[in-house]
Amino acid sequence: MAVVLLVVALFSLVTTAIPGMPHQRPLLLAACFAVLGGYFTYCWRHGQTLAMHAWKIRIEDRSGRSLRWGRACIRYLLAWVWVAPPLAAVAAARPGAASLSGALGTASLAILLWIFLWAAASLLHPQRQFWHDAASGTRLVDS
Repeated sequence: MAVVLLVVALFSLVTTAIPGMPHQRPLLLAACFAVLGGYFTYCWRHGQTLAMHAWKIRIEDRSGRSLRWGRACIRYLLAWVWVAPPLAAVAAARPGAASLSGALGTASLAILLWIFLWAAASLLHPQRQFWHDAASGTRLVDS
């Protein structure tokens, strides 16, 4: 969250200095996507993010080696399966008459339900891995 807050703060600072800058939201989303991608791939390349360090887990490839940039990027893209489907569904629904708080509640519930289902799907994998890890050739191990 701190990474996203920093991007939003810097983006807001820059865009307020440029009056009338069109299409700010897509640019902000792209900036967040790119910076998060940089953060995660850099950290995974070195074995773990700050949260993974706290949980005493690290990431490696199937051979037990550190991730290369390409594999880390593939994992980053595939990891969006955790949140992209419910966000897309909520965006497609476009609650017109609902209040903002109601829309946020619906989106939050959809995301939480999807995360629960996606995490539970790891129980169906033979090695109990998350499917994006299996598809990207990575695995989480105790550190």
